[in-house]
Amino acid sequence: MNTIDTELLIIGGGSAGFGAAYRALRGGIGTVLAERHTLLGGTSTVGGVNVWEPGVSGRGVHYKLAARLMESGDGFVGKTTEFASADHPYALSDRCGDDYESTLHRFGVSPEEQRRFHFEPAAMDREMRRLLDEVGCGRLTLLTDSKFVSLENEADRITSVKICTPRGKVCIRPGLVIDCTGNIDVARAAGCGHDIGVNSIGEYGEAIAPAERSTALNGITQCFRVERGQSATAAPDYSDIDLSDWYRMLERRQVVSCFNVYPRGGIGVNMLPTIDGEGLLKIPYPRLKRICEARVYAYWQWIADNFGFADWHISGLSPLLGIRESFRLRGKYVLKFEDLKNGFAPSPGKSHTVAFADHPADTHGAGGGLRPTGVYGIPYECMLPLESSNLLVACRGASFSHIAASSARLSRTMLALGEAAGAAASYCLRTGTDPREVPECMISSFLPDDT
Repeated sequence: MNTIDTELLIIGGGSAGFGAAYRALRGGIGTVLAERHTLLGGTSTVGGVNVWEPGVSGRGVHYKLAARLMESGDGFVGKTTEFASADHPYALSDRCGDDYESTLHRFGVSPEEQRRFHFEPAAMDREMRRLLDEVGCGRLTLLTDSKFVSLENEADRITSVKICTPRGKVCIRPGLVIDCTGNIDVARAAGCGHDIGVNSIGEYGEAIAPAERSTALNGITQCFRVERGQSATAAPDYSDIDLSDWYRMLERRQVVSCFNVYPRGGIGVNMLPTIDGEGLLKIPYPRLKRICEARVYAYWQWIADNFGFADWHISGLSPLLGIRESFRLRGKYVLKFEDLKNGFAPSPGKSHTVAFADHPADTHGAGGGLRPTGVYGIPYECMLPLESSNLLVACRGASFSHIAASSARLSRTMLALGEAAGAAASYCLRTGTDPREVPECMISSFLPDDT
């Protein structure tokens, strides 16, 4: 087995993983980035969520990504041109002439004035790679199609991590690790405290939390792309899947979708949701994916038959399910719904903020809906496991309550959280500091600073 010694290991190359690698490489840190898919970007690319929703983001590398994608014709600013209603089960977002800055606002902005950023997934992967190459100066080892296997601890420190690559297993000996896996695979393997499901009001004192906790999760979506005028291909055989309940949901207009026009043609469809998130705990992933795919074909046939899309056909299903929530870290600070309403976590305070957001708490499935927030800051302590001296967690599974995670999970927020983790890692590696012991005066410097 090959062995690689590196200052920093980042596992997961989604939005947060890319942001962490970009900022660490800018800081001169030797970095290994391992991603289990062939594309960078995670849910934003492989998962088919090829739109950045409106929302405050602060400074950061998202400006460069957006500028490059717009310059190449692979990105544009869009607005809602058709809204969903009881008789119109989808909203449509299409190109408009506004600038990128218009996408960086959500709180206090009417739905008619909200703007989002549309992009081609392959182009996003391309520009992420180019930016990493530009700042890397040979310090980056990028391992794609590579999965985390296991790790070894000595006391409270991760000493080695095994990664399965197309060329065989690799043992990586890192100085510091950033877990950007979404499911916090690394943190759980390292024995860090974690949570899953809906928190009760008694756990964090969230006024809108239920009396009892449950294993419910935010809904899962199988995103897909449709094209106009293509020859329809026969749907795969899904006779093993019972779709009777799904057809009843469609007829009752219980499935609402976002239709997002692509820069190069076609429409990306994001159903809200395709299946309850709790299926992630009860159904093996391959079977869960198959059920979602069967529902997609049934759904699109229903749309085509009833809403004027008879000449539009499915041209591709996203390889990765759009999973909005799974395991979450129980870290040094748990972000709560009251923090989202009040602006800054009252315990760490404003000076500890490393990312901003203003998206409503947004759950899909039974009992779902939007719960307004304000513009709020995410504290550095949400990335800190209590049990490890050389691990940061930057992903949708950071230390959030179930309700807070439904807001903080969006791609540009994760991008910013990743950048902050990369900056923190750079500081800790240069100074020999335990991430849990970073001086308070340094935390504000971890905010993304690149435009």
